[in-house]
Amino acid sequence: MGVESQAPAPTLKGPSPQPVPQSPQAPAPPPQQQQRTPTYEPATVLRAIIRLVVVDVVATTKKGDAVTDLKKEDFTVLEDGKEQQIRAFTFQHPAAAGTTALAQDQVKLPPNVFTNALKFNLNSGALNVILLDALNTSLLDQAYAREQMLKYLEKMPEGQPVAVYTLGNKLQMLQDFTTDHTLLKNLVRNLKVKASALQDNPAGGPAQQLLPTGFVDAGLVPAQLVQQMQQFEQERIAFQTDLRVRYTVDALASLARALSGYPGRKNLIWISETFPINIIPDLTLSGDVFASTRNYAPQIAQAAEALVDAQVAVYPVDARGLVAPSVFGASSTGVDTFGRSIGGNGSRLGTNLSNESVALQATHGTMQEVAERTGGKAFYNRNDIDNAISKSIEDGSTYYTLAYYPENKDWNGKFRKIGIKVNRPGITLRHRLGYYSVDPKTAGKLSPKQQAAELGDALNIDYPISTGLRFEAGVIQPSEKTQNKVLVNFAVDPHAVSFELQADGTQAAKVDYVVQVYSYSGKVVQTESSAMEYALPPDAYKKIMRGVLPFQKLFDLAPGDYLLRLAVRDNRTGLIGTANGKVSVAQASAAPTAASPAEKKP
Repeated sequence: MGVESQAPAPTLKGPSPQPVPQSPQAPAPPPQQQQRTPTYEPATVLRAIIRLVVVDVVATTKKGDAVTDLKKEDFTVLEDGKEQQIRAFTFQHPAAAGTTALAQDQVKLPPNVFTNALKFNLNSGALNVILLDALNTSLLDQAYAREQMLKYLEKMPEGQPVAVYTLGNKLQMLQDFTTDHTLLKNLVRNLKVKASALQDNPAGGPAQQLLPTGFVDAGLVPAQLVQQMQQFEQERIAFQTDLRVRYTVDALASLARALSGYPGRKNLIWISETFPINIIPDLTLSGDVFASTRNYAPQIAQAAEALVDAQVAVYPVDARGLVAPSVFGASSTGVDTFGRSIGGNGSRLGTNLSNESVALQATHGTMQEVAERTGGKAFYNRNDIDNAISKSIEDGSTYYTLAYYPENKDWNGKFRKIGIKVNRPGITLRHRLGYYSVDPKTAGKLSPKQQAAELGDALNIDYPISTGLRFEAGVIQPSEKTQNKVLVNFAVDPHAVSFELQADGTQAAKVDYVVQVYSYSGKVVQTESSAMEYALPPDAYKKIMRGVLPFQKLFDLAPGDYLLRLAVRDNRTGLIGTANGKVSVAQASAAPTAASPAEKKP
């Protein structure tokens, strides 16, 4: 490429990225310049490169009190019933945890330099994330959950790091990790509840009545029409639930990517009514009842696996509190959706109570399934949501971490069950159920469609950034020195990239670099991507490992103001890092060649 770079200098440990030859051979090592303390920890990516299975174990007495004096020799780890050798063992508890917010001069970047480096560092212990789920929760229960969260924040212990996300039409980070109680309380107080367009009854309270009261009981509506309406309602609700499940699973996967770069355990307190683990239609109806039958267990397992890979334990909290049958509620009208009397018909009352009970058990089943798969705990059938939040954080903050290399080296993709035993009676252990035996270096063997889908989700600017692969990028406007093109200089943490020793002694890696350009209204303007194959001789590899892995991307862009989603993906492990940036392209003397004008920033 041979372009003299004037891009701002990235600030990861090591030199800023300079022009890089776009070839499979080693990039020219950039000149050394002043270094500063790195904002990454190489050890955090160990599990992604080597199949080291990490299991967080919560140990409690029968009364629910934490057990804090267990030793490595007290534990036995089993994988599919076969004992494994414990290679690493640590104990984490709040008393030993120290929080260190990065100093301002460490996180402040030069102009036009963007990064996904962590903005909060925890010396030990667990980080806590509260997810307020508006997509799956009625307005009434959202308001109640907000009140309960404020109640919890009034008594939150000092030094406890908490981040707050909300899920509505999209997943949004409201507050990054902080220990500032006042900041969190003001955030929650000002939080607006939002109705979900995908809930059957988003406002809460009695469901909308479709037919006038008494018309069906009086025979004024043909039975066949009523049955057709019932069947249509079943299919409509099933379709809505399909969308909610898909959006929720995508959001949880995005949250896993956002948290994957943080070392150690993360506790996700998911305040929600969630969605049913399955839908069983009314079998008394004629027609194809299987059209509205659903089983969401595979989607739940998919979401749980993404969270487990990021070392996230989920603590679902039912936003409804203690749920009583709606027919006995103060707001009950005594009739169902079709205006039929419930109390005046014993059979109908029994059916109504049974259906509500089954639906409630199905949503609690989802909570229980996600919690068990990730090593968390579900809280439902209780009104003290503030205490549920407190107990979730308390439970997830005192734990043992065990790690082992599996004896079975056959990476066949099958699920392997993890069992943990302790040689002391009266102790209850909670941990993730297992993992899928996928070789962490085979992500590149996924189908192009799967790879594109994963990267496409990460590139969505509506979702939080991904931290699995850390990098910085300097962005400069077109000029004569950049051949009138936009220039992006990437500087990737090389310790997070999976290099593989080749027969000729070189270290090989495959990395995708992507710049997705958005208008300020959120429309994708263009996407620029490059797949770089590195083959580094020993000397070049050593220099790279002491600095950064550089790459330079040049592309045409029409005059205008743009948002950028910058992404880096390790083709072997599938680790993804993304960061948000922006660029303003001034009118150039030579018109750009391949882009439509972006919408102007308002």
